[in-house]
Amino acid sequence: MLHFKTIALLSSVTLIGCTSSPHAWQGQSGSKRVFIELETTPEGTSQAFLSLPEQWIDKAKADTLVLSDESILAIFNRENIRFEGSFHSGKDSIQAEVTTYGKTREFALGKVDSLQPVYFAQNPRPPYPYRSEEVTYESCDSIQVAGTLTIPQGKGPFPAAIIISGTGKQDRDGTFSGHKPFFKIADYLTRQGFIVLRADDRGTGKTNGIYEEATTSDFARDAQAGINYLKQRPETDTKHIGVIGHSEGGQVALMLGADSPDVSFVISLAGVGVDGLQILKLQNDAILRTTPGMTPERVDQFMSLFNTLFDKVHSVPLEQPLDIPLRQAFDQWVAQQDEATLKAVNFNDGRDEMFFSRYLHQAQGRWYREMINYDPENYIPRIHKPVLALNGDKDIMVPAKENLESIKQLLDKGGNTQYKIVELPGLNHMFQRCKECTREEIPDLEDVFSKEALQIMGDWLRENVQKDRK
Repeated sequence: MLHFKTIALLSSVTLIGCTSSPHAWQGQSGSKRVFIELETTPEGTSQAFLSLPEQWIDKAKADTLVLSDESILAIFNRENIRFEGSFHSGKDSIQAEVTTYGKTREFALGKVDSLQPVYFAQNPRPPYPYRSEEVTYESCDSIQVAGTLTIPQGKGPFPAAIIISGTGKQDRDGTFSGHKPFFKIADYLTRQGFIVLRADDRGTGKTNGIYEEATTSDFARDAQAGINYLKQRPETDTKHIGVIGHSEGGQVALMLGADSPDVSFVISLAGVGVDGLQILKLQNDAILRTTPGMTPERVDQFMSLFNTLFDKVHSVPLEQPLDIPLRQAFDQWVAQQDEATLKAVNFNDGRDEMFFSRYLHQAQGRWYREMINYDPENYIPRIHKPVLALNGDKDIMVPAKENLESIKQLLDKGGNTQYKIVELPGLNHMFQRCKECTREEIPDLEDVFSKEALQIMGDWLRENVQKDRK
């Protein structure tokens, strides 16, 4: 902890030495940015303003400021923030500790002219040794899909791939907390000689439509529309077009591998290989077991509830409403539990009804009902082309062991021998090398997308796609 000999009173400003105006510094810890500005009023008084964009704090004014040529202490009462740092290199940088509600992060800040975007070293940066185009094409339901096409240097035609995103609205780069994993994949593969198409999801970026009204089958149709677009490009080797899907996008890639004659290879990245009911159970169990403070007994209590609801939704035919059978299953489960269990799952003070209302709304959605009834046996055994399936062994969203085993068994069942399955140690669902390996940690990890996973993809594509073209 940094210490100061000068003690500032509430709302006071203590000035030691000279300051100039304006000055600004920015630092980043994980995905969290801190931006501090020092300004001098006409009366010669210094003021400090702090922005923490990821915490929705914009130019908060310090109530207390202690400033010298060597150090700075700024306290923001309303925001409950303490900024404490020391200047270095002639005030070009600040080594600081920022404490918010008792939690302290260390930051190394550098001088800037204005607030800068979140920065991760692995995100691609220009100049790029390939051509990049903004493109649009039409999908079903009058959806105008917008994306980016990257084309290698040299004379084509080139093999091509489309990147398919997972669950939740994502832009073409797969951006989360400043990380751009799909951009990273596209950049790597284009440098390896592949045309790559990546697109904004429905209702995201420059693509129209309403994401929440779509199902996995709709996303498959959007991906097929992208394949159709690639086929029209003169630079594309139409005999070598593949699909690369992440998470639910991996499921879509496997579906297209079975159904689309235009697809010549499939890469599944943390893709779903088990049925929809099983993935819900695996995912919720894994998430609960990595939640801080969650005991094994409490996990079992939650999973007893979740499994009851999941099983009931799965058992009701798609054409029938859910409200009555789900209500009956829920009430029966509650009636069978003792007071300790109901308290463990937070079913007190009317919160049981709030939970049921939220879950019923989710479960009635078209996407949810299609997803929970998904059966990979309808697709994977019908894939008779090269398949690469990668998962990280620390993935709690699509647990590696069960999903990779299922993909392998179903490919074997269909007689496919052109596949490679790899479980990568130490990687989470986003193919980052993780520490705690929880969902909460993901935004703050430095990795954008594993170099090891990229290398495996590149080597496999050279062997199974580029070599086949010669």
